[in-house]
Amino acid sequence: MKKEKISNGHFTRFGVTVSGDTAEFTFEAKTDAVPGVLLFDRHSKKQVAKIPVPQEYSLGRVYSVRIEGRPWEKLCYLLERDGQIGIDPYAPVVVGREIWMDESRSEENYQVYGGFSQGNYEWKETRPHIAAEDMVLYKLHLRGITMQNGLAAGKRGNYKGIIQKLDSWKELGVTTLEFLPVYDFEEIKYQFHYMMDENRETVMVAEDPIGTNFWGYGAAAYFAPKASYFGAVQPDVHMKEMVEAIHNAGMEIVMELSCAAGMDRDLLVDCLVYWVREYHIDGFHLLGMDIPIRRIVGNAFLGRTKIFYDQFPNELLAQQSGEKHLFVTNDDFMYPLRRLQNHLDGNVAEFSNYLRRQGNGFTFVNYAASNTGFTLWDAYSYGEKHNEGNGEDNCDGSNYNCSHNFGCEGQTANRIINRNRMTAVRTAFCAVMTAQGVPMILAGDEIANTQSGNNNPYCQDNEIGWVTFSRRKLPRQLREYIKHLIAFRKSHTILSSPLPMRMNDYRHTGMPDLSYHGRQPWIMGIGEEKKALGILYNAAYARNEDEEDVMVCLNFYYGEETFALPKLREGRKWYLETNSAWEEWKPEKKPLKDQGYCAVPGGTITILVGKEAGKE
Repeated sequence: MKKEKISNGHFTRFGVTVSGDTAEFTFEAKTDAVPGVLLFDRHSKKQVAKIPVPQEYSLGRVYSVRIEGRPWEKLCYLLERDGQIGIDPYAPVVVGREIWMDESRSEENYQVYGGFSQGNYEWKETRPHIAAEDMVLYKLHLRGITMQNGLAAGKRGNYKGIIQKLDSWKELGVTTLEFLPVYDFEEIKYQFHYMMDENRETVMVAEDPIGTNFWGYGAAAYFAPKASYFGAVQPDVHMKEMVEAIHNAGMEIVMELSCAAGMDRDLLVDCLVYWVREYHIDGFHLLGMDIPIRRIVGNAFLGRTKIFYDQFPNELLAQQSGEKHLFVTNDDFMYPLRRLQNHLDGNVAEFSNYLRRQGNGFTFVNYAASNTGFTLWDAYSYGEKHNEGNGEDNCDGSNYNCSHNFGCEGQTANRIINRNRMTAVRTAFCAVMTAQGVPMILAGDEIANTQSGNNNPYCQDNEIGWVTFSRRKLPRQLREYIKHLIAFRKSHTILSSPLPMRMNDYRHTGMPDLSYHGRQPWIMGIGEEKKALGILYNAAYARNEDEEDVMVCLNFYYGEETFALPKLREGRKWYLETNSAWEEWKPEKKPLKDQGYCAVPGGTITILVGKEAGKE
């Protein structure tokens, strides 16, 4: 082995970088105590060296040291700083958590180490550029989506299963995959106590596992791909392989990043830039408090990166212009929709504002279900949450669900109830896909996945937390219906206009860009008691020429409601595209016999198109 050589580093970036047999470590130390780099055998975890880093290797409180002549692929490391030994928060690889829920790790107090990224990755990707108005989001958990879908054992719970699933998501119409945390978090929940060792020093002793952190929220090694997802050997390379495959399938990847309490703000910004630079990540969904959102949005390296967040300052949104890359993401759309569907004091006047919300330099994400709540099927199958399995006496999870069980709590063989629930699911999808913002699908909702009434399965690494793929007829029909619905949205760009609707005819086409209608044309009828609304999207304001006009009739009454149909431009007639009570997407080929009115069943949405007679 080449003789070890130690020299001053270049201070180029925090963390560790390897070139050949030379590694450069750069880190912060807040006290004057001499810090050090501790090297361990990667296999046995025995310490093989301790390299002190003297003050002459520092700039301010930042230390940088180059160590030459070590076989880095056989080693891992810890940092000694400020009197404590721990993992480098900038470590690009984590060693010690290669096996999911490895309880034998308790023997070493669940200790993990920093690892080394070896060499440059030769990217062979065609990176897509998807405008905000063309996006269809699909939110998933990497392990949860690959555990119960018939994959080979070697592809369950890891990136290989994701790669195999890409064609099915592409075929569905998805453009962007949003992943719950894929950086290296601690999935084992455990407690610890302190005791005296043989040298009469106080040491921490970890106790047996008490649960699972399935979602991955909380403190983590934010710069390292999760080894149990991406392989014990070179997880960084396999993460890039997955990103490359997603891009080559024509889709984007968005990472959810949950910021732990007290997380260093500089580290967070560095982390986002690192994932964009090293892994070609297209966007981030930021969760947590005290996120330096102004610094993130103002960072030049992140200038085109898509940022999803729930609390953008209004003045920051108002400053945005050009291509949209800020996405307001919260539950504001979901609850008004559920209150209407489940007859909990909802009204269409309120909901209409969420259907058409759009910003000039930013946009909104619309969804009917997310991971922090009921699945879409469960929202119409359970009147109450059922989180007993979480071990918190059903006290965890939101108590505000606006759900309804259609007369039976949970699973039932009653065909009428199941048919009504499926209609409610299709109705919710129709509302999401015809709204102006970016539609998001929670993984499994397109096949009526259930979590058995658990609205907070953060700890459920089992059939509750996994997406269950069924071969039954109804889930297969639902997925096919959603596929047609997404295709309809994409071919009718007026539904995803990047500009806010003005509700007037500023181009002098003969009709406003968007207008509201009720039992009489051009009259909405304002009032809290109103549960029905007709919305006309004028195709003359669409991005594509010769598009069809679109009329969306929302009826949240129990009974049938009749909508007046406005007169179309000369030569055009109204055609019935779909109603959410239909099990299959089968547009009618002949125009409506009565071009003045349309009857819509209770609790459903009807979509009509206006086109020249004979064009199909």
